Amino acid sequence: MRITSLLFSLMVFFQPSIANSSEDPMVCNGKGSCITEMAYQAYLNSPDYLCDYYAGYIWKESERPYGKKQYAYTEQKLVKIKQLKDHGVSLCASGQNAIGEEKLIEAIRIISFTPPAN
Repeated sequence: MRITSLLFSLMVFFQPSIANSSEDPMVCNGKGSCITEMAYQAYLNSPDYLCDYYAGYIWKESERPYGKKQYAYTEQKLVKIKQLKDHGVSLCASGQNAIGEEKLIEAIRIISFTPPAN
């Protein structure tokens, strides 16, 4: 019994060094989540990365309450931004990433040219 617990303790002690012996540098997001540099580069080079990034940016700037307070949006601009975002995301989901990205960039242009709130 004592030998088994000793072996188990040694396995637990040496397991992290075996798991991280790949010598790949790690990339962390500051929230405790880390991935290897190679996996991070694969994520950045994925075909739908820009679609996801642009859609997240549009949500932050025009749909969540804090973003709405930052700019002097009219109701028409908010509706137009949401329509462009929804259309762009649906195009990206159907595999038409280039056209979907164009729609999302058009929504970002509306956000960019909206004056700040007073």
